[in-house]
Amino acid sequence: MTISTSQPAKSADASRTLLAGISLLALPAIGGFLIIAGFESLQTILGFESFTLTFLVGGGLATLWFGLLGAVYVQFHPVTLHYGLRWPTPRDIGWIIGGLLAVIVASVLVEIAFIPFNEGDATTISAAAAVENPIAIYSIFLIGNFVFIAPIEEFLYRGVIQGRLREAFGPITAISITGVGFSLGHILSYWYGGSDILSVSVWAALTGIAATGMVLGAIYERTESLLLVTIIHGLVNSIGIALAYATL
Repeated sequence: MTISTSQPAKSADASRTLLAGISLLALPAIGGFLIIAGFESLQTILGFESFTLTFLVGGGLATLWFGLLGAVYVQFHPVTLHYGLRWPTPRDIGWIIGGLLAVIVASVLVEIAFIPFNEGDATTISAAAAVENPIAIYSIFLIGNFVFIAPIEEFLYRGVIQGRLREAFGPITAISITGVGFSLGHILSYWYGGSDILSVSVWAALTGIAATGMVLGAIYERTESLLLVTIIHGLVNSIGIALAYATL
């Protein structure tokens, strides 16, 4: 399937689709924040405050919210989803390797572009939680990344949101909007990680995430397989976890 522009949609339909897309991009972050904040408050009330527990349980519930939101939406407004569940073929393996390399190249280019403005590191919620017990946290994160985080995020962002936006605006616009929204959805992680969300380091990281989202979006359009982009997403996160291990 080639990436091409679609026929213009009616203005009203396009407006409704854009509103739906923006809402689907905003609600995960808003709901995720409320869930984690609510769990933090519950911990305080019950007297077992632990940032590690906030990350594991609060963060896990927030991720579940992503999946629930997407599942409920498609019940009321069906979106064509391409799961692509099959044993990987040599072509699939080529897409996985090529996609991983594309993400790495894009991330390196973004890193180079921001070097003149570098002002320190941006800390995510996982990195902040790992301070207490890095081996345990990163090990749990590594497993959860493949079986939980990557599948749910790809279902919501590439499957539901990009699929919905594609209906009115075509794949190129859908990939772009979803990629940026995917990136902005990670602001919560840096906020809870203790980073200054207005800092250049955070926005450099978010730019890299946006580039990653667009690469995943393009691959999804070409392969029609959420499975493949989920694997690539999981591998990208695993590289980040491996780098974090290496700095211990």
